[in-house]
Amino acid sequence: MFLTRKAQSTAEYAITLGLVVAVAAGFLSVALKGGIRDKSTQAVNFLSSSGSSQAIGEDGKTLDQYLTSGSDQSLYTQDLRKTTVDKGTFVDKSILHKGGKEDKEQVQKTSTSAVSIETLDAN
Repeated sequence: MFLTRKAQSTAEYAITLGLVVAVAAGFLSVALKGGIRDKSTQAVNFLSSSGSSQAIGEDGKTLDQYLTSGSDQSLYTQDLRKTTVDKGTFVDKSILHKGGKEDKEQVQKTSTSAVSIETLDAN
């Protein structure tokens, strides 16, 4: 059956199949991200409700005052990175080849320290 068809028809099938796969992959990625976000919110709510509910925080509120139902509790992530460059190891060189080709190269040693903080918006 497929041996008697023209190449145009086969190409049309391939394009249609590719479009269907692309749409399905896009839909699944959106659904997966939403599911991960909901599970993260559930985990935060579970952790915030565990332990003593009468513990008083720095702002004078008890844990019960922060609890909400469902996924209406906002979670924010803050990242802080500090990168230092060792200026003694910095090398900037240009290499000229035959025919006028020029390669530029920069080499340096760096060190980075990072902190990630997750905060809840309890208002």
